[in-house]
Amino acid sequence: MRKILATIFILLIVAAPTIHWAITNPSNSLELMQTLRNSENPESLFLDSKNIDYKSIEYIQEEFDPNTVKQITLLEFDEKTYFIQTTPGTKKMKIIAIEELPIEIREYFIERE
Repeated sequence: MRKILATIFILLIVAAPTIHWAITNPSNSLELMQTLRNSENPESLFLDSKNIDYKSIEYIQEEFDPNTVKQITLLEFDEKTYFIQTTPGTKKMKIIAIEELPIEIREYFIERE
């Protein structure tokens, strides 16, 4: 019985960082915006500190409305780029709209890669 309890205790200690990450990191666009809005240290959400726009963060923290969150994906396929809008904040994404992007906008996103 002690071995079983010791094994469970060790597994919990080893799994604690993964559990903490899964609970605290946003998993979709809606959670990301809520985390950004409520975060005291929004810089911790960025991979690269050069990409931080403090005016945008301030706007999100003061003016955030969950109804305005949109989740999009850009899919590049066969020399075309498609704009796919999906439902934010749901466990299973559903497609709202798909549109092919004009060449000028496609080139803009390709330059940003």
